[in-house]
Amino acid sequence: MIDFASIRNTLEGITFVSKIYDLKVEDVSVNGKIQIDFKELAEPLDFEIIIAAHYPLRSYDSESIKFKNKSLIQYQHVMGDGSICIHTSHNINLEQKLIMDLTSLKNWILRYYIDNENDTHYEHIIVPENTLNDSYYSFSFTNVEHTFNNGDYGTVGICSLSNGIYREEPIYNNIVRHFSINENFNVNCGWSSRYLNMPLINTGIYLFVKNHPANLNRFIFQDWKDLNDFLPDEFLAFLHRFERDNLKKFKGQITPVFIGYDTTDKEIHWQVALLEIGNYPLKGVPIIFNGKKTGKWKSQLTTGRINWAISRDSSYPYFFGRGALTSNITEKKILIIGIGAIGSVIAKTFVRGGCTKIDLADFDVKEPENVCRSEYLFNLGLNDKVDELSRILTAISPFVETSTVNKDYFQTIVKLFYKEKSYRKTFISELSKYDIVVDCTTDDDLMYILDELSVNCTIISMSITNKAKELIAGFHPNSYRFFKNQYNDILENDLEDLYNPTGCWSPTFKASYNEIDFLVQYAIKHINSVFAENRQKNNFVVKPKKKGSINYYIEEY
Repeated sequence: MIDFASIRNTLEGITFVSKIYDLKVEDVSVNGKIQIDFKELAEPLDFEIIIAAHYPLRSYDSESIKFKNKSLIQYQHVMGDGSICIHTSHNINLEQKLIMDLTSLKNWILRYYIDNENDTHYEHIIVPENTLNDSYYSFSFTNVEHTFNNGDYGTVGICSLSNGIYREEPIYNNIVRHFSINENFNVNCGWSSRYLNMPLINTGIYLFVKNHPANLNRFIFQDWKDLNDFLPDEFLAFLHRFERDNLKKFKGQITPVFIGYDTTDKEIHWQVALLEIGNYPLKGVPIIFNGKKTGKWKSQLTTGRINWAISRDSSYPYFFGRGALTSNITEKKILIIGIGAIGSVIAKTFVRGGCTKIDLADFDVKEPENVCRSEYLFNLGLNDKVDELSRILTAISPFVETSTVNKDYFQTIVKLFYKEKSYRKTFISELSKYDIVVDCTTDDDLMYILDELSVNCTIISMSITNKAKELIAGFHPNSYRFFKNQYNDILENDLEDLYNPTGCWSPTFKASYNEIDFLVQYAIKHINSVFAENRQKNNFVVKPKKKGSINYYIEEY
């Protein structure tokens, strides 16, 4: 499996590889040492080289070659075992890949060893993920509206998320609900009300420190004695009292200890160490003054391995950092009327895109047959659509607030009274509380009424033709006539071949989840662009370029 000859020949042909030591095949890798030397280096550098049998292919998102030198651990991009972090392009040719990787090593030497560069991009300190009693523990937190100072300490309110399997072991997942600043004042994390109202299942302890609790500012301390200079006597006394007060009732229970510090731009990160009540790494030592015992005692850390838990900053900017909709949508208050196949997809996309204020309106219930082409779940059984979708949305994002509108509001109340001046004024006022209203009801009567109301918000109506051939979207106050014109005079909407479920007369359009989702996502991408660029909001149709084509485009009107 290992082409030893090619590896050796390639190494010998690289000009800055000055020496090769003890290169040989061992089990499923090629091991040895190489010396790197070029004119910019004052002295040559030696590296242990390990090449896996599957080289040049990568595994677990890592290169299958390692260059190690533990004496370089103080430099940037060096791991705890002395491995230099390199990332090169994909190449299945062994010789070419080996030259690329050695060149990357040379570039690392130039940038970080010789020029001693410091990257402006902040990287978290390296923390091993330890198990305790054969289980992992995770803790998610957000930024809080509070400034912590060096030495601040207190308690942490912990809530439980669902448990699962992580790296083939059980994991207990938790969130931080709040930090207690004093007995009478808590500062909450930035979760939505669903999470802030969850019951507390444990109490942790926090300490904010000035410096990173790590060697070389990169490798977290592994032994409690290494924290002696970080944990003040007042905090250790607090830790001792906490264990003493809870020993009888909660012996053996896990206490998460949060150690916080500033990263960049005054952001705070919390590392979490796990303790068991009754086994804290503390001992009492006499307080000595002027060489004499004072008769008083203080707590001191003992030696022992620190069990580091998994901690994650889940603040809004990180949660949606990989991609979000424009802030001209996400920062708005949104109402979605009609949350069937189209409306539920829009709601879920908006939530995954970073929206935090979404209200839902629908009179209908979720049936099992709704699941195949909407965002509902079979295992939740029969529910009012607004209730189930609210649960799903808040399960996706811990930042979204949802509420529901009376099921009769748009189906009966508005239609009964929209002509009466006082009620009309009320309807306008209620709708104008929102910035964006999305009408997915396909209810022509409601669309007509919405067009008649002079509201101070953006209203978008959306519907899909039978068999999902097109999606029509209209901005009020020009939706009703636009839709009627499209359906009556332009689009071929086959109303004969509908889906008629056995046992009732409630025909509906035919379309799969894939077809609906494609059209809705295409429309949302267009709407997002319109809002982001503050362009004129024109009615539009998502349609195929020609009949039967899978190539679609947007035609604006």
